Amino acid sequence: MSAPAQEASVQQTDCIHCGLPIPSDRIENHNDFCCTGCESVYAILHESGLDETYYRLRDASGRKSMRRPARTNHQTGLLEELDSEVFLENHSTRLDGGTYRTHLYLDGVHCAACVWLVERLPQEMDGVSNAHLNLPRARLTVDWDPAAQHLSGIAEWLASFGYAVQPRVDGEDAPESREERKLLIRMGVAWALAGNIMLLAFSLYSGLGDENPNLFHAARGLSLLLAIPSVFYGGAVFFSKAWHSIRLSWKLRTIRHLHMDTPISIGILAGFGASMHATITGTGEVWFDSVAVLIAALLSARWLQLRARRMAGDSTERLLALLPTLARRQDGKTVRADDLKPGDRIIVRAGELLPVDGEVVEGSSLINSSILSGESVPQRHEVGNQVHAGTTNETGTLVVEVRSAGHATRIGRLLSLVSDPGDDAPRILGLADRIGGLFTVTVLGIAILATVVWSIIEPTETVMHLVAFLVITCPCALGMATPLALAVGTGRAARRGIFVKSESVVDGLNQIDTVILDKTGTVTEGIMTVSAVHGDETLLPLAAAIEQESNHPIARAIVRHLPNASSIVASNVTHHPGQGVSGSVLEAGEQVDMRIGRFDWVLDVFEGDPSVLNDLQSAVHDAAERGETVIAVASRYRAMAVSLTDPVRDSSLPLTQTLHDRGIRVILCSGDDERTTRMVGTSLGLAESDALGRYSPEDKQRLVDGLKEAGHAVAMVGDGVNDTGALKAADVGIAVASASAASRVAADAYTTRPGLEAVVELIRESRGVLRVIRRNLGFSLFYNVAGGTAALLGIVTPLFAAVAMPISSFVVVLSSIRQRTFRDPARSS
Repeated sequence: MSAPAQEASVQQTDCIHCGLPIPSDRIENHNDFCCTGCESVYAILHESGLDETYYRLRDASGRKSMRRPARTNHQTGLLEELDSEVFLENHSTRLDGGTYRTHLYLDGVHCAACVWLVERLPQEMDGVSNAHLNLPRARLTVDWDPAAQHLSGIAEWLASFGYAVQPRVDGEDAPESREERKLLIRMGVAWALAGNIMLLAFSLYSGLGDENPNLFHAARGLSLLLAIPSVFYGGAVFFSKAWHSIRLSWKLRTIRHLHMDTPISIGILAGFGASMHATITGTGEVWFDSVAVLIAALLSARWLQLRARRMAGDSTERLLALLPTLARRQDGKTVRADDLKPGDRIIVRAGELLPVDGEVVEGSSLINSSILSGESVPQRHEVGNQVHAGTTNETGTLVVEVRSAGHATRIGRLLSLVSDPGDDAPRILGLADRIGGLFTVTVLGIAILATVVWSIIEPTETVMHLVAFLVITCPCALGMATPLALAVGTGRAARRGIFVKSESVVDGLNQIDTVILDKTGTVTEGIMTVSAVHGDETLLPLAAAIEQESNHPIARAIVRHLPNASSIVASNVTHHPGQGVSGSVLEAGEQVDMRIGRFDWVLDVFEGDPSVLNDLQSAVHDAAERGETVIAVASRYRAMAVSLTDPVRDSSLPLTQTLHDRGIRVILCSGDDERTTRMVGTSLGLAESDALGRYSPEDKQRLVDGLKEAGHAVAMVGDGVNDTGALKAADVGIAVASASAASRVAADAYTTRPGLEAVVELIRESRGVLRVIRRNLGFSLFYNVAGGTAALLGIVTPLFAAVAMPISSFVVVLSSIRQRTFRDPARSS
């Protein structure tokens, strides 16, 4: 047994591969690794028999705990790495005009104000042309010119605001999890200090020191000592954001961008300063307990917010590998697909995915390009034809000369559209941000006026009323109103098999006026079935026997239609790329030679009654007009035709009817044949002009972009890689249950329930979530106005305000979790 395996047999909390601490959720699941990366490496070492030597050398070198270097805001190694040529080459994308794009993690971002501040980068630093922060994933996308600005300079600017920059490294713990742990420690310290200060306060309230002034002053002095770390360690989170927002507002000569932490910080410092003065002079009241509890409560709310964001981020999809990572060169060597260069030649066998874009130089085969084009029927490819990565080689062996690999392939470019940042902040969150900004300015203005008024009326109570006002008007409930309602609504949707990844979905679905539906696999089942048989049906079981071992979609449809045909023995089965398949079967003791496939090729062997061919041709014409796929089956004296179709889902018509009832235009868009698309559109009640066939992935995206430029709000519903560009470009992208990994990543929401009922439910229930958000915002504003008025009139004390503040947040929580959206019909009936 290897060293790590022996360690695994005892209870421990460190990863047996790298020695890093194991997250608590993985410990609960009895996992001995800190992440899937370590688990995978350990498995590879073990399977290859290298684990014994590897871990022995590791232990002998004294590096049993291979901890990563601690990352600080100004770590020299990190700054050098960001400015290195290697980082620029491997972790950045070159854009037009000499600019580059990279993605970074940011520690410490938690609200819309942080997003605004971070996205000020282009205005604050020369050489930065764009900055976009994806808040749920704490991912910053930056476009910059290295000649005009070092990336390390950008990192230092962000660090000055308390946002620690970390390069995106696959396999590491999520940076937001580390920030969450740091905040949890800060919160624990704050509560420990607050608890002790509260005990001293209770003793003072109960009369301690009434007869012994020394005890009285000692208790106050000890409270001051405990309050100092509470304020300057626990409250540092708020002070940092407030100070930098004040500096930025001063620089811009405006107060509209003051952070919500500004009035919180003023209240904390005012209460602490007045209490410290009272303690030193021995006169006046102290509010160390109120200040300490306020800090601990605010840190708790912020930690819960971070935790909710992490859980939401963990539930979203990661981009799965759609392409083979290895390729077989013509010289027999197996290499990484990304290492292939234009001009290299590779061998692709039947049943394999193509790893590159290229040109066929040897062989011929049927290529299934449905992942890119949506075309359900494989097409013949011969020498000189272009082939694309991600498509499937169905039948023969091909030698392909590489034209492009990796991100440069057609599918790679499509996937890059998925990763491009967009402005996905919903309008309802923008409303909350505008209210929050106006609210902060208003609170500060009223606080200044109240200070002046109370200084005239009762100077000794000025600080107490100011602290009470700033505490009770703390915008926690206002800040929670929108994200909490969205979190609860999307959580319930997830239990109904609807996963919402972007906050813009709820608001966006209330604005759409056009929905584009993909056909194959979305509106239809995506599986071909036999719809009709024309001619001599005795040939069908024989055809099914010949097709038994084929993976072609048409062959699988015939076999599914006659599952008992496996009892018939077929021989001499040969695939003819672009034509069909031939073979022999034993029938009544005689060998029958047959062909299955294209009409002109199959009927070459037919020597029977010519009138049979006329009847088949008529049937074939009628089937083609209905948008069906037709093949021929023939032996020497018998012939037949088989019509196949991809059936429309039962839930498709109700979806289009629901959308039409809401006044929403529905467009059917497919890479399949125009006639087939038109027939499916007619069955769904769509106008002929709204059924669009032969649309490539790029055409679909251009359709979305064109509609948006014309002023329409567009939703796209699809399932394939060929839909990813359109899903990403749409105001709302929805991937259905059978969707590919890429389309799920590109979409703002995806369903796991079969059919399109979940799409109807998502559109309907999003309106209910929006009503809850507006209700929460209304209550939050009412509470702050009423509470602030009471504090200004001297009715509310700082301690009462500290208690009332979390109560308002609790009401918002209750309102959000009691929302009646995405309910199970069985439970609600």
